[in-house]
Amino acid sequence: MKTKEEISKLREDIIDVALTLLEQKLIVRTWGNISARIDDDHYLITPSGIKYENLTPEMLPIVSIKDGSFEGEYKPSSEYMVHSAVYKARTDAEFIIHTHQTYATCVGALGKSKLKAEHKEKKIIFPVADYALPGTKKLADNVYTAIQKNTDAKSLIMSNHGALSFGRTPDDAINEAFKLEKASKNYIFNICRTEIEFGIEDGYSSYIENGEIKYIDKDTPERVKIIHKAIYAKRPDIHYIFHNKSEAVMTLSRRANHMKPLLDDFAQIIGTGVRIPTSPSQKLQIKKKINVVFGYNDGAYCLGANEDEARACAIVLDKGCIAHVAVTRFGVGRFLSYFDCAKMNSNYRKNYSMLANIEK
Repeated sequence: MKTKEEISKLREDIIDVALTLLEQKLIVRTWGNISARIDDDHYLITPSGIKYENLTPEMLPIVSIKDGSFEGEYKPSSEYMVHSAVYKARTDAEFIIHTHQTYATCVGALGKSKLKAEHKEKKIIFPVADYALPGTKKLADNVYTAIQKNTDAKSLIMSNHGALSFGRTPDDAINEAFKLEKASKNYIFNICRTEIEFGIEDGYSSYIENGEIKYIDKDTPERVKIIHKAIYAKRPDIHYIFHNKSEAVMTLSRRANHMKPLLDDFAQIIGTGVRIPTSPSQKLQIKKKINVVFGYNDGAYCLGANEDEARACAIVLDKGCIAHVAVTRFGVGRFLSYFDCAKMNSNYRKNYSMLANIEK
């Protein structure tokens, strides 16, 4: 059992790691979670729905590895069962990082059972846990199985979801996460022939202020203004449009006609699928529960109730587009079912709305 001073240090370590991962762009917003073992039966974990910049040490709940019960004012991350599974399976896991890091997540959409790589001239295998809906016992069981079968691995990929990395210290876990991301990026670039850098690129964005559309760029073309007006007219719940013209998004806006979700966060934040115009004359697809509108050879308009939501949508879309291109060029991939996508989208909307009301 750790002393009070050691537990206090772990609380600080978790927050420091969260801020480091934000800075290094391995996590964004509140996506992902971090935990640290206290003893054989308990661990600290980041709470659900709190921005990492706003975290304080006392906010971190203590969770029981055995039954998931917790102590503290704040509810633990929805993926606490995954952390419990790792602590049960591996005694060398003292600190765990769960991220939605771009390239490892994209590898998780390829339908692979493992990722083989080399690190410092040594062969290394990163297992891929079978898919299950996020926040479920089935996902935790799949992670447990993958970790037990690969006793040398200290990182794994969760199919269509994200990555887990762990070690005896915070630095160990961070290094494992970077090692996995480097190996994954090499695979996506070289084997999947998808040499696309992750990152959103602002085209012509806008927002609503006092019922009036304000354009970020004063030189926004009239053809783009028409699109913005059409979106706001059909989606009164939207108050910010981020026009994403990143390389990945532009590629899809030229070459695809439909995006089915490959990643959990795409289904949650964007929706069950996105139609893409195949000619300049084709009508834009502005749907009630789909938060992206593609323009032909014009990138995509990412929608949100505010700037933060619209940018989050743009980030998820960019990663989803990289995954889509990689799967297309690789020739094999695992798309999510419509039922699973609809369930995740509905749950996300309900839970996010509840959190937003609490913050108000």
